[in-house]
Amino acid sequence: MPTVLVLLDAQRDMLLSPSVAAALRALLNQARNEGAPVIHLHTGREELMFGSWPGEQVVEHTADDAFLGSALTDALPSGCRIALAGVWSEEAVRTTALSALRRGYRVLLVSGAHEGYAPDAASRVEHELATAGAVIAGADAVAFD
Repeated sequence: MPTVLVLLDAQRDMLLSPSVAAALRALLNQARNEGAPVIHLHTGREELMFGSWPGEQVVEHTADDAFLGSALTDALPSGCRIALAGVWSEEAVRTTALSALRRGYRVLLVSGAHEGYAPDAASRVEHELATAGAVIAGADAVAFD
């Protein structure tokens, strides 16, 4: 079962803390080095923060649930596990993760690689998603296979 890195709204117009931006960059580099599938979820007109490489998919979305009205379902390999990271924890990250779980995907939310508007948003969302069935783990625990 492949693990797909899904980066949610990692765009130049998003105000990321330096630590989250560094975590996203490291996670993306790891996925690229291991040849893992990468999907960039994009909204708006701003460029992707880290660009996309050939073979990486960029999926446009307009709703907090990135599955709604987008090609995300078609972009994901059947039976894959989703390693999810990006912004905003209490909105798109939370809603997309819950939607993925309802659709039967295994979801790994990468701790330290997502953030929200409120200072405690990441920890609150991690608790909620763990209760819903997601795995919460640091980037060092993500294995792309």
